[in-house]
Amino acid sequence: MPTYEYRCESCGHEFERVLRISACDEPQSCPECAAAPAKKLVSLGAGFILSGDDWTGKAIRINRQMVEKNRRLDAKQAVLKREAPGVTLVPNVGGERVDSWAEAQRLAGSKGKDTSTYDHVVRKERASKS
Repeated sequence: MPTYEYRCESCGHEFERVLRISACDEPQSCPECAAAPAKKLVSLGAGFILSGDDWTGKAIRINRQMVEKNRRLDAKQAVLKREAPGVTLVPNVGGERVDSWAEAQRLAGSKGKDTSTYDHVVRKERASKS
């Protein structure tokens, strides 16, 4: 129910009443001097706030939070890219480094290991050399 503001014509006391909309025009008596009728004032009211998950205020707040979070993460990633060395795969078999992937495949085969995992890197290596 809405809150209405009144001013007593006799003593000037201002007061509020919570009334049904249909009762807002009924005469109200002053709580200080009991004089009636008090004059109804025009007020701006407190306004209202739409809250909950489905209203735009929350969506805007969350969007701002996500933009700020992404900005911080982008800054961190940029620092990591500058400071961290690039990762490269080096041909090896069980930690024993060799000069090429083809050599690594041959060494793995001689040690009785599965060499099918080397096939795609050997093809890439051959393609880059030609």
